[in-house]
Amino acid sequence: MLSYDSSVPKIHDYGVTGDCRSAALISKQGSLDWLCWPRFDSPSIFARILDRNKGGFWSIAPLESCVSTRRYVGNSNILQTDFHGASGRATLFDFMPVASEQFKRQHMVPTHELMRQLVCTEGEIAIKIDYQPRPAYGAKPAGIRDMGPLGLRMDVGRGTYWLRSSISMTIEENRAHAEITVQQGEKLQFSFSYAEESPAVLPALGQRIEDALRSSVAWWEQWVARSSYQGPYRDAVTRSALVLKLLAYAPSGALIAAPTTSLPERIGDGLNWDYRYCWLRDASLTVRALLGLGYKEEAEGFLTWLLHATRLTQPELRILYTVFGQLAPREYELDHLSGYSGSDPVRIGNDARKQLQLDVYGEVIEASAQYGQSHGRFDRSTQKVLIGLGKYVA
Repeated sequence: MLSYDSSVPKIHDYGVTGDCRSAALISKQGSLDWLCWPRFDSPSIFARILDRNKGGFWSIAPLESCVSTRRYVGNSNILQTDFHGASGRATLFDFMPVASEQFKRQHMVPTHELMRQLVCTEGEIAIKIDYQPRPAYGAKPAGIRDMGPLGLRMDVGRGTYWLRSSISMTIEENRAHAEITVQQGEKLQFSFSYAEESPAVLPALGQRIEDALRSSVAWWEQWVARSSYQGPYRDAVTRSALVLKLLAYAPSGALIAAPTTSLPERIGDGLNWDYRYCWLRDASLTVRALLGLGYKEEAEGFLTWLLHATRLTQPELRILYTVFGQLAPREYELDHLSGYSGSDPVRIGNDARKQLQLDVYGEVIEASAQYGQSHGRFDRSTQKVLIGLGKYVA
């Protein structure tokens, strides 16, 4: 087994933010080291967590040595990193804007967007921005183009990435960077977005980011307010529920097991798997937890997705599916990435997709039964599916 590389951020030092479609992992040092767009299981654009040299990253961090602390803003998935240095202090906010479907219909907003805002809160502090995207799990060059007032553009396959910034950045090969000293009260703002099947929307920065930050916090806190849980450790239960909600793929109702691939169970052991899919066992347990907290909508969304996902194999169940209910892709290895802290291989897809694991039937039926007990009868098609599962196992 390998020994741990002390230069690599520990997994528990990463914070996560997302919009129920994808998720980003940001290190305690302000480096965005994991992001896949447009879905959780899409190829990465930043994957430094799996290879420090080839994976790609986007860092916003002080030049001087600083102590950093982490927290989430209120009951939300907006990540806040505070930098404490000798000359000053700064706060970095990382988030993917979330809003109601009504708001999205009424306003022109990017389909996929990540916002970053750094605010100097005391004294002055020198900041370095280093933007090094690496599409397709680090296998392709970035090809960054400066589009003037529109920002930096990068075309990858059928999609286009845009980086808009409140400061100018220097492009060198497949990298853009800048250094700037910010005084107390000054802000740096960034919008990173992705468009594939529709024209790119590139709204202004400034007040829009402030408004998006406030409205996103409010959206998450309104969701938390729906919880009926009043038992012990409520703060910890709420934080766990927020993570579960973040991992629910909103367009389909599927619940993925994790937003990452190939983070090792033990350093150097090779037990590195792609968990960016919906395991029926895990999702069923999650539904039971959400039902216990009063979240009927999420439970109903999963059961609806389950009927869709299993329509071709009913009454047989696969143990995992993609977020759209398709068979997970075949497993293969990315030889060009060294893995987290040198723990290779890096795997994409999952060969557990065709395993037979009988307990999954019980988990699905149990979750369905709990839903039925809490919220009344099932419709005829759901009853037929559940009865078919029981007969199949028997």
